[in-house]
Amino acid sequence: MHATQNTVAEQVTTPARTLRDAALYLSRYGWIQGAYYDQAATCFTPAACTVGAIGMVCYGGPVDAPAQMFDAPEFVDFEAAVTLLDTYLREIYPCDMGVYSFNDTPGRTRDEVIAALNAAADGWDRTNGGAA
Repeated sequence: MHATQNTVAEQVTTPARTLRDAALYLSRYGWIQGAYYDQAATCFTPAACTVGAIGMVCYGGPVDAPAQMFDAPEFVDFEAAVTLLDTYLREIYPCDMGVYSFNDTPGRTRDEVIAALNAAADGWDRTNGGAA
């Protein structure tokens, strides 16, 4: 194999990989509450909320409503990642807290969001025998 070739494992998208990539996006570009993306940003990689970061990973750029991109081929990966994170959050928190409520809870921090994304990904790996 040449150094420029990707392995099959690097080419397969799993919900865990998507969540880890979203965590990396937030750590690099910033996290916000109350909107998918920082509306004041003038760059292609604006700070994002949790769902916005998952959207950036899946769609490759900001879209107006990541959860409404039903016809986009990437929607399947987006929906799988959001569902995984929703399931994880509802198991961890006593109330019915999904990803939107979790992200926008007053006092929430970027570090808590990144930790939740990675923990949900780790749970997927444990259940599914590791990364694809």
